[in-house]
Amino acid sequence: MKRLYRTIKIMLVAVLALSMSNCTDELTTNSSTAITSDEVLSSTAQLNMVLNSTYRFLLMGADGASDQNAACYAGIPGLTMYYDLGGADIISTTNYGGSPEMCYRFSPERTQAADYARRMWITLYKTINEANIIIDALPDASGSEADKATIKGQCLAIRGICYFNLIMNYQQTYAIAKDKRGVILRTKSTDPDNLGFSTVQQVYDQIVADLKEAKSLLSNFNRDEKWKINADVVSGQLARVYQVMGDWSNALAEATAVYGKYNTLMSKSEWYSGFDNLLSDGTKEVVWGVKYTNLTNISSNTVFNYWYNQDPSYGEGMTDGPIYNFINLLVDDKYVQLFDATDYRGLKTTKTADVTDADVKDVMFWHRTANGDKETAQRWAYNKMKYYGDANGAKQGHTYPELSLMRASEMLLIIAEAEANLGNSGNALSRLTELQKAREVSNLTTTTAKEALLEAIYVERRKELLGEGVTGIYDLLRLQKPLVRYGATASNPGGHYSWGLQYLDGFNGADAQPQGNLPSNDYRFICQIPQLELANNEAISQSDQNPFRGQ
Repeated sequence: MKRLYRTIKIMLVAVLALSMSNCTDELTTNSSTAITSDEVLSSTAQLNMVLNSTYRFLLMGADGASDQNAACYAGIPGLTMYYDLGGADIISTTNYGGSPEMCYRFSPERTQAADYARRMWITLYKTINEANIIIDALPDASGSEADKATIKGQCLAIRGICYFNLIMNYQQTYAIAKDKRGVILRTKSTDPDNLGFSTVQQVYDQIVADLKEAKSLLSNFNRDEKWKINADVVSGQLARVYQVMGDWSNALAEATAVYGKYNTLMSKSEWYSGFDNLLSDGTKEVVWGVKYTNLTNISSNTVFNYWYNQDPSYGEGMTDGPIYNFINLLVDDKYVQLFDATDYRGLKTTKTADVTDADVKDVMFWHRTANGDKETAQRWAYNKMKYYGDANGAKQGHTYPELSLMRASEMLLIIAEAEANLGNSGNALSRLTELQKAREVSNLTTTTAKEALLEAIYVERRKELLGEGVTGIYDLLRLQKPLVRYGATASNPGGHYSWGLQYLDGFNGADAQPQGNLPSNDYRFICQIPQLELANNEAISQSDQNPFRGQ
C-alpha cells in the first residue's frame, strides 16, 4: 500500500475513462479526456464522476475480474462467493479451478501472505484511497453544499463497508479480538506511506462513525439507481456491523428501520425467477443491488457463471447454456435436508435418471442426470442463483444478470436474532415465523428457549440467504462456530467431495463417514497480511503477521 496515495491522485486524470456516467446512471466507460488532476477535483460535478469510479471499484473490483482467479475478489459481488464458499452448504467441482474452487477447498494459498490474500487487500484499500481523495477535495470544490453532502455521505459509506470487510477477513471476530491488531486505518489522502495498524476496536469505532455520519448526510438523498448507496443501505450495513459486534439494541433499531420500508417479501414466483432479474422486475424487498450491462460487467465472473444449474436441455458443457458457465457450484445434501416438504425454497425432484426441463421448472433442487460423471450426477443442482438469459432460449446469450446485495429478509432475521439476544423471545419467534410463513414452511419453529431459538434463526439464515454473502464464513466467524463438512459415501452420494475436506482437520478418506472440520476462530478462516504490505510499509513488521493456522 506504500506510495498508493502518491500515485492514485495522478491516476484520477484517467478516472473518467473508467467512470460511471451520470447521464446514463450506469457504470459506463467513457473516453479519456485531457484534464489535470486538480481540475478533476475542482467541482462537485467532476467529483461525482470520480465517485462513480469509486463505485466501480466497490462493485467490480479495483483490478477488474476478467479471469477466474479474480472471481472471489471482484469487489463486494465477489465476496458474496468468497464468504459462502467457506461454509458447509456449497460444494465445488474441480471443473475449471480458479478462486471459487480454491476458496471452497481452503487451499493454503487462499489466505497465505504471498498469494491470494493480497487481492482483497488491494481492492478494498484502493477503493478506500479514492474515497478519501474525494472527501478531502470536497471543501475546496465548487458546487452546492447539498451536493457535497451527498457525495461525502456515499464516500463515507463506501469507506465503512470496505473497512468492515477488511477487519472481518484480516483478524478474528470482534467478540474475541477487540484488543488485537486490526488493519491500517487511512482516513485522509495525506496520511503517510508508513502507517501502523489500529486495534480491532479502533477499526470498528471508525466503521460505525463513518456509517453514522453517512446516514445523516444521505437522509435527503433520493437515488435513481439501486447500485447507489442511500440512507437505507447504510442502515442495513450498520445492522450488519452491530450484529457482528453483538450490539443488539442498535442492530435491532437499524434493521427495523430498513425492514419498515422494504417489508414486502418475495413471492414464490419471484423466488423462482432465478434471482437474475430482481431489479428490473421491481422486487420490493431488494434494498441494494447492481445490474450488469455490456459496458458494466465483470466478464464471466458473476455468481451466476458458477452455479451449475442450467436446464438439462442445454447440455453439460461450459458454453452450452444461456451464460458462459464454469459448472462449479452445487449444494451439499445436508443443506437440502434442512427444508421441510412444503417450503418452496427447498422443493426438489427425487428423480435420479432422465431429469428434464419440465422436472426442474418448479423445484429448487435436482440432479444433473445427463452428466457423464456419476459423482456429479448424484449431487444437487440449485436453482436459486440461476441465469435464464435474454436470448429466447439460444445458447450463449447476453451475460448481464443483476445481483441483489441486500434484501429485507436478511433485515428481518437480524431483527429476530437481536430480539432473542435481548431476551425478547416472543418477539424473536414472531419475526422468525413471519419469514417462515411467507416461505410456506409447515414445520414452524415453536421454541422460545434462547439457545434453541438462536440456532433456528441461524439455520433460517442458511436457508434464506445462501449465495448472498452473509452465510458461510461470515456467520461461522461472528458466531464462533466450527466448520463441519461431511464427505460423500455410498449412502450419502450428495455429500462433499474429498478435495473439500483434505485441508480441514480430522479428514480420513477411509472412514465410514469421512468428515473435515475447522475449529471456531481458527486462523485458516483469516487472511494473512500481504507480503508486499509488510515489505513496503516501514511502520509494520513481520511480528504483526497473522499465523496461518491455530486459534
